[in-house]
Amino acid sequence: MFSFLLRFNSAALILTLVTNIGMDIAWLRMTEEQRYQAPLEYKAYACGLTPEEFEFMSRVIEKESDRSGDIEGRIYIAATIINRVNDSRFPSTVSGVLNQSGQFSTVSGGWCNQENTELSDWAIIEAYRRLEAGEIPDDIVWFNCIGYCHTPYDYIGGNYFST
Repeated sequence: MFSFLLRFNSAALILTLVTNIGMDIAWLRMTEEQRYQAPLEYKAYACGLTPEEFEFMSRVIEKESDRSGDIEGRIYIAATIINRVNDSRFPSTVSGVLNQSGQFSTVSGGWCNQENTELSDWAIIEAYRRLEAGEIPDDIVWFNCIGYCHTPYDYIGGNYFST
């Protein structure tokens, strides 16, 4: 019995590795335009998220960015969520951050009823890229449309971002 499970686990691991390598190669070969239009699974994989986490995050970004149609506001909302995941004061998962009580009014019952868009999908990818490049500070963890609630950073896309 044990040897069967070992073979099964090895086969599953190999299949996962082959799938991941295939997605890596496909992503690297895509142009920016192709990445923008890529299936959600590829975008999620490129960010190290599950498709469910990625879609949930994109839906929340779309709803939270209702004051602005520009990409910059969406990128900073995505960066705020990512920064919270990486900050010990907040839950350590995207779902945990988005479901945290009193934080995202657009989330109800563990989901956001807004449809995700390619623009909000792309904002997530761009936020990960800019955070890694140091183009966006990793201590921006607050935003709202009323005013600065902590140390002011900037007003972008209809929201005030704070550290």
